[in-house]
Amino acid sequence: MLLVLESDGRLRRAKLEDYMEAVYALVNLIPLGFVSSYGDIARLLGVSPRLVGFILSLNENLIVTPCHRIVRADGGLGGYSSPGGVLFKRRLLELEGVSFDNGRVSRGYFVSLSKLLG
Repeated sequence: MLLVLESDGRLRRAKLEDYMEAVYALVNLIPLGFVSSYGDIARLLGVSPRLVGFILSLNENLIVTPCHRIVRADGGLGGYSSPGGVLFKRRLLELEGVSFDNGRVSRGYFVSLSKLLG
């Protein structure tokens, strides 16, 4: 469970909007040409990978918050809620230089967010 510190010093349980802010901030850390997984973000936040996927499906700024850089742990693309769907997601990744093996993102393109955060 994520706790949020209010300006008056009180702690409260996180709301969906707080999780959205945290997920989008983490996604924005992923460098161009790399990917991370739903599970990687979920572990950092202590939530389900499905919640991460749901939050990313709500992303209204698909390029500004590059949710196309989040894939399944096995390199599968997962979903993508933009027009063009998963094919568009793959094309964006390819334009960024990400390579695929048998329809999955090659392992060398994965980055660990916990390592990026140091």
